[in-house]
Amino acid sequence: MDREVNMASSPPAPASVPRPRLIVRLRLPPAWTPEEDALLQRLAKENGFRRWSRIARSMPRRRSARSCRDRWRHHLARDLYHRPFTARDDDELLRLHRRLGDCWKEIGRAVYGRTSRVMRRRWKELRRSGFVASAAAAAAARKEEPAGAEDADDEMVESDKESSSEPESQGRLGLTNALASSFASCSLRDDQTIVGSLELGFACMAL
Repeated sequence: MDREVNMASSPPAPASVPRPRLIVRLRLPPAWTPEEDALLQRLAKENGFRRWSRIARSMPRRRSARSCRDRWRHHLARDLYHRPFTARDDDELLRLHRRLGDCWKEIGRAVYGRTSRVMRRRWKELRRSGFVASAAAAAAARKEEPAGAEDADDEMVESDKESSSEPESQGRLGLTNALASSFASCSLRDDQTIVGSLELGFACMAL
């Protein structure tokens, strides 16, 4: 009986309160028009493909600097900024990293058409593939080469040059002697005035 009274006097369980819904409305930027693309190309070329804040202020619609930069890199200049890396590009990346270190912002500025993020990602790929280690080992091997081998190579090159120049000098000497002997028999009077080798030859033939 007491249990029934207690159950009857207990307050009812509170009803579940509905949770408020969170509504997020995203305002997408307007699509780019061909006129805006043409203007963006002209402004990017005039500003050296940098200074995107200045370019954004010159756009007719309200465009952010990042929006202008991404539009240029990923749509208008996609063939340039997304071109595959070649062996020459990898060598240039190694040279820049040896000179600048991990300053990827400076490396990205030094290479036209490459961003710092792309250059850093390519550097990690080269490290994973072992290309960086092999290039460093090859550079160290070139530095450790003895100087005597280089001197011997230089001496061999100089001796080859001297040997190749000897027949040429002998041929020139022989031609000079032959001309001198042919013109030695040519006796011209002092009062004759002859100009040019052709006239000299005809004069010797006449004598």
